[in-house]
This record gives sequence, structure tokens and C-alpha cells, in this order.
Amino acid sequence: MRHAAKIDWWIVLAVLAGTLAPLPSHTYWVSGMVLAILLVGGYPQSYETTPGGLLIRSGLFRRLVPYEAITFIGPATEGAASVALSRDRVKVAWGPSAELLIAPANTQTFFADLAMRAPHLFRRGPDLVAA
Repeated sequence: MRHAAKIDWWIVLAVLAGTLAPLPSHTYWVSGMVLAILLVGGYPQSYETTPGGLLIRSGLFRRLVPYEAITFIGPATEGAASVALSRDRVKVAWGPSAELLIAPANTQTFFADLAMRAPHLFRRGPDLVAA
């Protein structure tokens, strides 16, 4: 199942303001380069549950996290930097110290889908944790 990413309008506005700020100084190439890097690295975003694992797409980058490796899925409480274009983020942790913050548009559907596909994860409050 494919899950769309949530995008907050104010984050998009802040990114655009930051990339357009150099325009008055006639350094057009800087704005274009920064905007291109941000687009290539962060847009579009989606999250897909495949037979092999959770496929996280962010721009040109793809990461497949096997279900059996996932140790935690829950609302992100820290303000760490991420490519997610929303403040309503979900933390996905796997392995000894790997984690990623993502922003599915419908977190309830996302959690239900992952709970079905990763039977080793159990609900503990709003989180899914490994037994």
C-alpha cells in the first residue's frame, strides 16, 4: 500500500523564501542551485509497504527497510532535522542505531498497515515496538 507524505504549507513557504532571498543581490544561480538540491533530495515523498519491507522515497533517493529489522514506529517527539516536510512526523527505528523521521499524511492508516505486515511489532500506547 502506498502512503502519501504530509506537507505543511508553512514549511514550503519558508523554503521558497530562503531560496528566493538571494535574488535581489543578482545571484540567480545560487537560488536555482539551492532549490534544485532541495527538490532532488526531498520532493516528491511517499512511503510504500512492499513484500520486502517499508520503501521510503524522498526525491531521487530510495531506502528499503525490511520489516523484521524495524524495532520502533511512533510519533516523533524530538525536533531533529529530517527531509519530512511536516512537523507531524513519525520515527521509524531499525537496527542498532538507525532511524528516520517521515511524515505520512494519514498516520492511523500507516500504523495499521505496518502492524499487519510486521507481526513482531506490538502496540504500546500510540507506538509500535518490537517484543
